[in-house]
Amino acid sequence: MTKVANLKPHHISVLHYWNKGIRSARKIHAATKIPLSTISYQLKKLRTEGSLQHRKGNGRKHLVHGKCSQALGQFVRRNNEITLNELVEKLRDRCRLTVSTSTISRHLNRFKYKNCLPVNTPMLTPEHKQRRIEWVKEHLNDDWTSTIFTDESSFQLLRNTIRRWSKTPREEKKRVPKNRQKVHVWGAISYRGKIGFPLFQNIMNSDYCIGILETNLISNAKK
Repeated sequence: MTKVANLKPHHISVLHYWNKGIRSARKIHAATKIPLSTISYQLKKLRTEGSLQHRKGNGRKHLVHGKCSQALGQFVRRNNEITLNELVEKLRDRCRLTVSTSTISRHLNRFKYKNCLPVNTPMLTPEHKQRRIEWVKEHLNDDWTSTIFTDESSFQLLRNTIRRWSKTPREEKKRVPKNRQKVHVWGAISYRGKIGFPLFQNIMNSDYCIGILETNLISNAKK
């Protein structure tokens, strides 16, 4: 009896009838609705090879192989933001190999590379992180019922669209400067809830900050 491991559904169906002694392509076609030509091919393969397992090495060879494959890997590792069109040009110049962007994409996918958009993260240094941890530890047991926290955040008008090749796409992050062209929002929270929520595009200097505090913080904090 032929093994069914790693077989496709229509292979398993044909093999089922083969093992029951049914060797007529038309009878199997009538019972399964599998194309007659497909059944005939599978029956012929069973008669000649005794198996429907895929023979390794009988497919079309990859266009990108050997030194060209190594070169492609080097291009991506040196610059993981390189585009498919740029890779096509580099392979043409370096290896005298002309392939399509889809061929390169399939090749990179075989090597577990994914094309992803990195997550923007602030440029926090190890020192910044350590100082924040120390501050939290120092104030862990403070009474926050009479404390107000204020901060401003920004929304970038033009989002980052530069994609990357990565084997760990969920871990891809892009370090970005804090001050970019953007829309700003100021807000404050306390033990009782949020306080104010103005939007602005001005540069946050001392005078503008005082104006926001006078207009939003003082009046809302009294409520």
